[in-house]
Amino acid sequence: MEPGGNRQTIRQQIVSLLSSDELTVRDLSQAVSITEKEVMNHLGHIETSVHSQGKKLFETPYKCLSCGFVFEKRTRFTKPGRCPECKNSHIQTARYLIKKCH
Repeated sequence: MEPGGNRQTIRQQIVSLLSSDELTVRDLSQAVSITEKEVMNHLGHIETSVHSQGKKLFETPYKCLSCGFVFEKRTRFTKPGRCPECKNSHIQTARYLIKKCH
């Protein structure tokens, strides 16, 4: 995104990015120049707002790189500290994508 020439809000920029590519919180943070924590806060709102447009925020969940445990039932966007199975903290980051439903 070009600074100054773009009049989209941060959330609009994130929605635009996620509508065209599957990205991590870090990718989004760097693309829109805000902290990862701020991105996580926006994702909750984005999830709700895109639903009204007939779209859905899809998540490729966090995954333990040691034992393969997948954090499928996680409802928060924050990265887990460690794996509940093997207690290792080597976790693959979740990725997000917005697609039309049906």
